[in-house]
Amino acid sequence: MVDNVWNPSRKFLNNKKTPISELLYLSMLTVYIVASAINGTMFVWNSSVGDYTYLVSELSIVGVLIKVIVFDGWDLKSVAVIILSGVTLWQICSTSNESLLFYYFVYIVGAKNVDFKKIIKVFLFSVTIVFLIAVIAALSGFIVNVEQGRTLEPTVRYSLGAVYPTDLASRCFYLLLSYTALRKFKFTIPEYIAALAFTVLIYVVTDTRLDFLLMIAVVLIVIFRNTLFKVIKTLKTGIATSVIFIIILLNIVLAYLFNPDVYVFQIINKLLSGRLTYGHEAFKNYNVPLLGQFVYQNGNGGVHNQPFAYFYIDVSFIRVLMMEGIVAFFVLLVVIYFLYKKFYNGKNYSLLIWLLLAIVSSLIDQHLYELSFNIIFLGLFADLSYWYDDKGKYE
Repeated sequence: MVDNVWNPSRKFLNNKKTPISELLYLSMLTVYIVASAINGTMFVWNSSVGDYTYLVSELSIVGVLIKVIVFDGWDLKSVAVIILSGVTLWQICSTSNESLLFYYFVYIVGAKNVDFKKIIKVFLFSVTIVFLIAVIAALSGFIVNVEQGRTLEPTVRYSLGAVYPTDLASRCFYLLLSYTALRKFKFTIPEYIAALAFTVLIYVVTDTRLDFLLMIAVVLIVIFRNTLFKVIKTLKTGIATSVIFIIILLNIVLAYLFNPDVYVFQIINKLLSGRLTYGHEAFKNYNVPLLGQFVYQNGNGGVHNQPFAYFYIDVSFIRVLMMEGIVAFFVLLVVIYFLYKKFYNGKNYSLLIWLLLAIVSSLIDQHLYELSFNIIFLGLFADLSYWYDDKGKYE
């Protein structure tokens, strides 16, 4: 009886002439992404900016929850499940002292029926604006342009306003990837030139090999788009996700079993820029929790005026497992499965490639579930109709 009143009211408020729900969501997403992107710059080291961005992020969640409850047409049981899941995840994130997964959860649920094309445009616009402002501020001396070197190498790496050079490189990779997915992995000649120039520039500035290779991979995928789409079409969801999960598990097991005295481990660790060392240290010093724990970390980001003991979990999957716990880790795998299934069944191969490259990147970096870097999971409930003409047609 309650639903009989609820649903007509929702339809009246959310009709085609008044897309209030989509406008509300995109507005809140813009606010959150801008705040989150600012947190990844050196602006937060100069003042109390971080306090304001945290407050803005919290307020944006309220707007999204209004959309979920009032406009999205979930029945009351579903709303109850969403609220219960959100409260549980909030408790987990409060324990780990990292709220990124909770924010992402809210925005995933809130993206129901929102045009994913518009979501990507909001992401590109918001991140690019913050990125350019940070670059200008760093080059003009208003904020610190962090400089880092590599051990036994003459290379100097610059952050251009980001908290660390690798963060800058990762952000640029995700910008290129999301733009390319928006273009359905089809470039014009000027876009090829711009993408390659952008890739080389970021590599010269940051000397970040992983993101350089990933950005080159994006361009190569555009070139061999039709062939790759045909290959993806032959890989059923069960087989593909099984391979993905095995790779993720191997990524974790290698860190757990890491022995610096074994030559094979030394080679792998060098290729992964020392990620096995700190992943193993995490397993050695902490148990794997069920529902989250606080892991003390001290990363390279920002400015350090004196020597410090570095420890940071960079690998996204190990990070979720050790900080948010077993439950959150398996929920992440379930989300990956259903997202892959949705993209595959809808023949949204451009988005599938985005998901796969994000997973590859996250075997080394920590940005898988940061909305100002990677928004692919918002596609779980979003409207993907923009990609429906990618129905496996190869040109």
